[in-house]
Amino acid sequence: MSNYYSVIVHNSVQCNSIDTSPVVPTTSLVSFLETVQETALHAYGHKGFDPKLYVDLSLKQNLSTTIEAFEKLPRTENGSVSDHDLNGFMEKYLNGAGEDLVYAEPVDFVAEPERFLPKVQNPKVRAWALEVHSLWKNLSRKVRAGFGRVPIFLRCCL
Repeated sequence: MSNYYSVIVHNSVQCNSIDTSPVVPTTSLVSFLETVQETALHAYGHKGFDPKLYVDLSLKQNLSTTIEAFEKLPRTENGSVSDHDLNGFMEKYLNGAGEDLVYAEPVDFVAEPERFLPKVQNPKVRAWALEVHSLWKNLSRKVRAGFGRVPIFLRCCL
């Protein structure tokens, strides 16, 4: 059994109705992306490493094919992967962060919701809050057709 597969097995979470933790990892994909992230830290060092990048990547191929290719990457004696090999792997098997997302105007967006800020009397504060609220219209995204994104975290037993 490979080291990577062991990571997935040990990180699996049993979900039951008495679990009170607010968030749990959802899939092997999350564990895999965490492993890629850790590998990138070792390959690039702190200087060329962006920890926020890896959880936003989507797969170009199915997970098992991608894991198999990752496990076949050449490694040094200490288990590290070269930045060149990791870059090649990521280019071949992973989409860039956000490539799978497209703008989606929220269907339920209301510029000034009826019950939003009902007790705010200060006009400047109210205007600022409504301006912040209006950002949601521009920030909304959905998964582009043909991409199978898995949510990073879900509440247990939804």
